[in-house]
Amino acid sequence: MIGLRRGGGYRNRSWGFTLIELLVVMGIIAILAALLFPSLAAAKQKGQQTACVDHVRQLTLAVIMYADEHDDILPPTASNDPDGDEVDWPAMLDAYIGHVGDVHLCPTDRFSQTNSYGLNELAFVDLTDPNPGPPAQLSLYRRPSETIMQGDIGTEDDFVTPRPDTLKLTAPGSELNDDEDARPSIRHSGRCDLGFMDGHEEHRFLTEFYTNQIPTNKWFTP
Repeated sequence: MIGLRRGGGYRNRSWGFTLIELLVVMGIIAILAALLFPSLAAAKQKGQQTACVDHVRQLTLAVIMYADEHDDILPPTASNDPDGDEVDWPAMLDAYIGHVGDVHLCPTDRFSQTNSYGLNELAFVDLTDPNPGPPAQLSLYRRPSETIMQGDIGTEDDFVTPRPDTLKLTAPGSELNDDEDARPSIRHSGRCDLGFMDGHEEHRFLTEFYTNQIPTNKWFTP
């Protein structure tokens, strides 16, 4: 910038930030970032939870559609095809899901590669077990709105240690006795997304369906 010089004449003057001004600006940016980032993280987490609920809804409806086409029989958690190869329940339901995509994976699940959800082990038979019982019928459930069909899984008995890519939601009174069993995963702000036998879904804390229940398997038995 050109300015007048004392005593006449002109001199060049350049404008710029001083060190103190730069530090003030940087401090303001840091404060704004500290205020904004938690909100962005919360929004991202909420979006992931919404996507997970949609996955649970699709899988729940797929089970009901399967039963409708198989004389009210619920799908097994696993069975063997004519060649003796194991077929797990997610593959059995793909035909009833319009767009499979990543519906079998919860967006918040950082450990699983193929499946984040498990069927209620007391309601769905595993036909690969020795001497398995017959598959259950959906209509035999007396309290379908209070009986869990499936939901978020993927932990050990401590509800923390990862147990990824499992298939069965183990009941509170049962042990993890094979590689496909797992406890619920509370990866959504301490809650678990669940689908029920009547087709609705809920978002519950462990204390609301799994721990300290009377009777122990209250939400898992017909």
